[in-house]
Amino acid sequence: PMPCRCVPATDIIIYRVPTSQEGEQVQAYFNRRGVAYEDYDVSSDPIAFAQMQKLSGQKEKPVVVINDRVLVGFVPAQFDLLVPSLFN
Repeated sequence: PMPCRCVPATDIIIYRVPTSQEGEQVQAYFNRRGVAYEDYDVSSDPIAFAQMQKLSGQKEKPVVVINDRVLVGFVPAQFDLLVPSLFN
């Protein structure tokens, strides 16, 4: 078989409050690049909220986990470094 030239699998989890503009920016960033992610609404999911606090130590900003890296807020330069994409 031909070797796959696919984009490597990247695990992305977004913990956010739906009313957060910064959370929407994070989602839009990944949507524009066609990158799949898991999305947790921490305002209605106490388990996700606790996980977000445990990972990041805070509760105001969206928290993005890319593989094992925890990023706080909308930081596109960091996302670019960590997420291989066909659509850059």
